[in-house]
Amino acid sequence: MRGSISFLSVLLSFLALTTFGQKKGEALSAAVMMEKVEKGFEGIKDFEVSIEATVDMERVRVPKMTGTLYFKKPDKIHFASANFMLVPREGIVVNPSLLRERYQPSLAGEEEIDGKKLFKLQLVAKTENIRPRQMQLWIDPARWTIARMETVPYQGRILRLTFDYELQGGKYSLPRTLCASFDVAVRDTSRQIELDVAPQPQFEQMRRPPRSGSITVTYSNYKVNTGLSDSIFERQQDPVKQ
Repeated sequence: MRGSISFLSVLLSFLALTTFGQKKGEALSAAVMMEKVEKGFEGIKDFEVSIEATVDMERVRVPKMTGTLYFKKPDKIHFASANFMLVPREGIVVNPSLLRERYQPSLAGEEEIDGKKLFKLQLVAKTENIRPRQMQLWIDPARWTIARMETVPYQGRILRLTFDYELQGGKYSLPRTLCASFDVAVRDTSRQIELDVAPQPQFEQMRRPPRSGSITVTYSNYKVNTGLSDSIFERQQDPVKQ
C-alpha cells in the first residue's frame, strides 16, 4: 500500500511540474515573439507617409480621402489633410514597444490564414487604466510583423485590423495597407466607436453611432528617420490625439 501511495505521489508531482513547465514555456514563447516584433520596429524613430483612405461605413458617405501622417516614438501622431478624415486610432500606427510595456502576452495557438501560418497571441492589460483591456494579435513569423489585430475597445463593438507590409529602405517592414473593419457583437448605442471625426456640417449623420463598416488605408512614399520636430505634433487642429 505504501508503495502504491509513494508511486502515486511521484506521478502527481511529475504531472504538476510538467503542467507548470508547459504554461511557463507558452508564456515565454509569447514574450519572445513580442520581442521579435519589437526588434523589427526598434530602428524606426519617426516617419512621414502619404495615406489614402476609402470609407465604407453605415450611415456615412464620404469620397476617397488623402493626407499625410507623421509619427514619432513613442506615440506621437499628427495627421494633416485638406479634407475630412476618419482614422482608426487603434491601428493607424502600432508601436510594438508600447504593446510589450502595457500588455501581458500568452500563446493562444496557431492559425493558417490566406495560406500563411500565423501565431495567435492573447494580450491582457497589465493595469486597470489601460484600454482596451484585452486584444488578440496574429503574428507572421516570416517577417515577425503583426498581421492581424482584434479588440473590443467599446462596449459591443468589435474592431478588426488587417495589415499588409512592404520593406522600406531595405530594412524596415512598414504597413502598405490597413483594413479596419468593425461590427456590433451586442446591440448597444450608448457609445460611438472612437473614430476621429472632424466637426463638419456635412457629416451630421455621425451623431448616431455606426454599427458596421470598414476603412481601407493605403500608405505610400515613406520618409523614415528624418528627425521630425516635436512642434509638428503640438498643433491644436490635429484630429488624431493620444
